[in-house]
Amino acid sequence: MKRKTIGIIGLGRFGGTLAKQVAALGHEVCGIDIDEKVVQKLTPFITHSIVADFSDEETIRSLHLQDFDVVVIAIGDDLKAKLLTAMVLKELQAPYVVAKASSDMESKLLERVGVDLVIFPEMNMADRLAQMLTREYIVDYFQLSQDIGLVEMNTPAFMVGHTLEELSLRSRYGINIVAIKRHKSVMVPPNPKEPLTEEDMLILIGRNEDITKLSQL
Repeated sequence: MKRKTIGIIGLGRFGGTLAKQVAALGHEVCGIDIDEKVVQKLTPFITHSIVADFSDEETIRSLHLQDFDVVVIAIGDDLKAKLLTAMVLKELQAPYVVAKASSDMESKLLERVGVDLVIFPEMNMADRLAQMLTREYIVDYFQLSQDIGLVEMNTPAFMVGHTLEELSLRSRYGINIVAIKRHKSVMVPPNPKEPLTEEDMLILIGRNEDITKLSQL
C-alpha cells in the first residue's frame, strides 16, 4: 500500500475522527485547526499538527498544502473560510481536494471553485440509517449514486434453500448479488448453483426501489 500524505483542515468531530482513522491506517496526516486546544488533543495521534487561521489567504499559501496527495476541508460553519481555502488550494494546483458541505448551496459553491469531491457526512449517515431502520433484512447500506445502493442483508426467508440460478434475481428483480458471507469466509463471486442458507449474509447492488421491493418479499 502506498503511504499517502493527507492534510485535514478543521479537526472537529468529523475532521478529528477522520484524521485519527487515516493515521491509524499508516498514512501521513497533517491536522490543522484554528483552536490550539483541539490541535493539542489530536497531536498524539497524527504525524503533524498545526494551529492556523484559514480565513487568511497568506496563511493558507504558507502551508504548502498543494504538496499533499489529498487535502480535506472539514471546516465547520465558516463558509467564507471553506470557499477561500478551496479557491487557494485549486489555484495552487493541489492534486485532490475534498470538502465537507452541510447544504446543497454549499455544495454548489464548492464545486464551482473546483473542489474535486464534496461530501455530506451528516446527510449520508442519516440516509444510511433510514434505509437500515425501514427495510427488513437489511444490515448495512451504502449509497453508490442517486438511485443505486450497495446493501448487506440477511438472506430473506423465501431465498433459503434455493440457488442464485433458481432465484434469477437479476432478471426478476434487477438485483445483482456480488458476494456471500458465510461464517468467516466470503464467496466472490458466489457459486450460482449452491443453495443459500439462513445464516448467509448477502452483498448486493441494485436500484433503491428494487432493493426495497426485494426486502419486502
